[in-house]
Amino acid sequence: MIVFVLTAEHAYTHKVLLGPDIPVRVRLLTYAELLRGKTIARATYVFTDMDRLSLWDLRLAAHAYRRLHSHGLRVLNDPARVSSRWGLLRRLHLAGINNFNAYRAEESVRPRRWPVFLRTEGDHLGPMSDLLHSLDQLQVTIDRFVTQGAPLSSLLIVEFSAQPVRPGLYRKFGSFRMGRAEFAHFCVDEDHWIAKLGKRGITPPELYDEEHRIVRDNPHGPSVAAAFDIAGIEYGRVDFGLVDGKVQIYEINSNPDMAFGNDHPSPVRQESYRIFKAHYLDALSAIDTPAGDSIRGPLIPETRV
Repeated sequence: MIVFVLTAEHAYTHKVLLGPDIPVRVRLLTYAELLRGKTIARATYVFTDMDRLSLWDLRLAAHAYRRLHSHGLRVLNDPARVSSRWGLLRRLHLAGINNFNAYRAEESVRPRRWPVFLRTEGDHLGPMSDLLHSLDQLQVTIDRFVTQGAPLSSLLIVEFSAQPVRPGLYRKFGSFRMGRAEFAHFCVDEDHWIAKLGKRGITPPELYDEEHRIVRDNPHGPSVAAAFDIAGIEYGRVDFGLVDGKVQIYEINSNPDMAFGNDHPSPVRQESYRIFKAHYLDALSAIDTPAGDSIRGPLIPETRV
């Protein structure tokens, strides 16, 4: 069995894994359910959504990780070691992987490259602002968001680093890590630099062919492996772009919204969907833990939960 541990508000992301065509048994637990459980099922545990936890809950999750590990169970994503969004972007820049840098707004540091945009820690809603081209414009935008109630400590300044793959078409790439397996995700194409959900009808056939090769062969896998290592992520999806042919990492999502596509007018993309699903399910089977006797809980003494 494999247990995905998620925040209650985002427990929907992996419901597709409860379907009848999944080759292993999967269970979804919220952090509260895991921490308050009276017994511990023998399973592989996958911690997700660490960036959405409060510092106290993150500490409890890290304690639970260690208790599970001490019982000899396989556990992915150590909450005590996973980087924050800002920490990951800064470390990737210092490592020479990303050409762009990121700053906390409260640092009051002048970005070295323009334009920039604002993001926040702990959400996956995309940029908060349009592209900002000057220090004055940046400060006015920060002040406006703080006035509206956005905590200054949550605001990140990110240097822009994207490049269209065709005139007017931006492509976001993705790649998964699950245990020792790494495999490509299908692409997201938009007619805007914020490539988040994708837009149908704008992708030329040759880009579906390119996507198929990417999903089949994972050519960018070696380039993104170091980002997973730096982030401390053993399960998740990295989102990245290509700028002058070089991988630029935007974020790593430990709780990606899982879906296995099966409805698209392009037969090439349908085949890409099929390949990705096969890779994902193979990796899922590889981290499975056979059923066995439960272990006495709880993970955390009740006075600490």
